[in-house]
Amino acid sequence: MKRTAIATALTATLVLASALTAAHAATFSGAAKDAWITGKVETAFVLNAHMNPFAITTDVNGGVVHLTGMVKDGIDRDLAGEVARGVDGVVSVKNDLKIDEKAANEAAERAHKADHRDFGSWVSDVTTTARVKSRLIGNSNVHALKIDVDTRDHIVTLSGRVTSPSEKALAEQIARNTGEVKMVHNNLVVDAS
Repeated sequence: MKRTAIATALTATLVLASALTAAHAATFSGAAKDAWITGKVETAFVLNAHMNPFAITTDVNGGVVHLTGMVKDGIDRDLAGEVARGVDGVVSVKNDLKIDEKAANEAAERAHKADHRDFGSWVSDVTTTARVKSRLIGNSNVHALKIDVDTRDHIVTLSGRVTSPSEKALAEQIARNTGEVKMVHNNLVVDAS
């Protein structure tokens, strides 16, 4: 709760500062321009839902952004670099963010435990997935190539895009009527007409 309040206050301050200086950014030079770029980069970090802006230190010198700090994985490190590169006025980015190996190892271990299945269960799930997908492809009223099918312990998850609510319902019913399917999670999204 406290972190959310701090993030909200920081966001409001950075957005206000960016808004006040945005119209005059071209007139900045030297240290003032670097400070403006720092504010823009940090605002971009705060507004990105996938990043922890408090873990990243941003220094700017001559338009070159230098990122330091600790992030949870390589994806966060690369994301921070790409977000910084996308800010107007940035010449280049030196990304020296370090990966928190302990956090990365714990996340990998959790993912492995969550996905660990014995060979027989894995074969059964893969077979069910193939059967559902084949039945979807065999029905001309379903755009099966736009539907992803995943099975875990005889529970099928459908995701992707369909053209109508009736196509979504049909895909779900086809999956329910396949082999040993116990349940279907229908995450299909209906495209707006």
